[in-house]
Formats: sequence, structure tokens, C-alpha cells
Amino acid sequence: MRILYIDLASNKGLLALVTEKSVTASDHVDQRMGDQELMPRVEALLQIANCKWDDLTQIACVIGPGGFMSIRVGVALANTLADQLGIPVAGVHLSDVYAERMQKGKRKKQDVVWLHSTKKTELFVRGFGDYKKQWPEATHVTLEDFLQSIKKPMQWIGELIPEHRTAIASAAEVHGSTALTTGEPPLLSLEEILPNFMQHQEFKQQILEPWYGRGW
Repeated sequence: MRILYIDLASNKGLLALVTEKSVTASDHVDQRMGDQELMPRVEALLQIANCKWDDLTQIACVIGPGGFMSIRVGVALANTLADQLGIPVAGVHLSDVYAERMQKGKRKKQDVVWLHSTKKTELFVRGFGDYKKQWPEATHVTLEDFLQSIKKPMQWIGELIPEHRTAIASAAEVHGSTALTTGEPPLLSLEEILPNFMQHQEFKQQILEPWYGRGW
């Protein structure tokens, strides 16, 4: 298994080569990186891992949420490479990456919510543990509706803009808790989780679609 992992959706993007046992090479990329820089960065990654294009067995790509153009570029790259190399591809939702990073011990998911800012008045939310009943899948909500849903101290993980952090911190104070402001629980690094995480993805011959997640 030699997988090219592409994440241009996250605030801290990542290109990585992953085997069953380890991440053999990785490159953290900025969302402001120009399209013309992408392929040279991938080729440099292959050289570091002493890997050729034909050595790749699969491609995995984070399909969203994230910046409109960042997602499109990442998905287009994954689709093009998978087609040209004749290898299967898998689409990965960013919330699943975070879910894997917070698993510990017996891999029981903790009671947290994953949050991702999309606009100043909107965000995505997905619940884990006890919160899964309320938000079983990544859901697009207004910030106002989310704040009104907070009835008790709540821990969160994910990527929030400063305005959302401030609003959520204020809501936390109402309930006498700082849990909302700490981003707890601590997360495992991508290098720790990617080898096992990749083994549980569904790779197949397909054309990936960007995930924007907005219902209105």
C-alpha cells in the first residue's frame, strides 16, 4: 500500500505518502499556494520517499469542507492522477479525519462536537458520542441556531474563525465552563493516524465530487 494523501481543504493542508505502517513523507501546504506549485510539491514528495508514480497504489483526497477553490483543486488533482495512473481513489470528509484523531485507548469516540466555520454567520457541526443523536452527520447551521442549542458545557474540535471562537466562548461563560474555548480533547497527529485510517477507506474507480455541504 502506497497512498498519496491530498488535503487542500484544511487550514493546515497536507500532502503525504502513506504505507500500512507509516507516513514516509509529508509536506504541509498553505491554502494560498498557487496551482502551479502543486505538482512540483507532489513530485518532491515522491523523491523524498524514493517513490515513483507507478509505485502508487491508491489516492485519498479530503473532499470538504473548506475553501471553494481549494477543494476543487484538490479533488481535480486526485481525479486526474487516479485516472492517469489507473488506480482507485477515496474521498474523505474532514470531520472523519478529526474523528480518527480523537480516538484513544479502546477507540471509543468522546462526547465532543466537530465545528468548521464556513461564513461569519454559518458553520458546519457534527456530533460524536452523546452529541451524535443531535448532529449525526456534518450539518450546515447558522451560528445563532448553534449557540441556542448549547444547553450544557460542550467540548469541541475543528477549525473556527476568530469571530466564532469569541461567540462560542461567550456562550460557554453563560454555562460557567471554559471547555468550549480549549479545543479539547487533545488530538493525535496526522502522522499517527493516517496509516490505520487509510486502511479503512473505500478505494474504488470513481470520480470524486467536492463536498460543500450547504443546503441553502
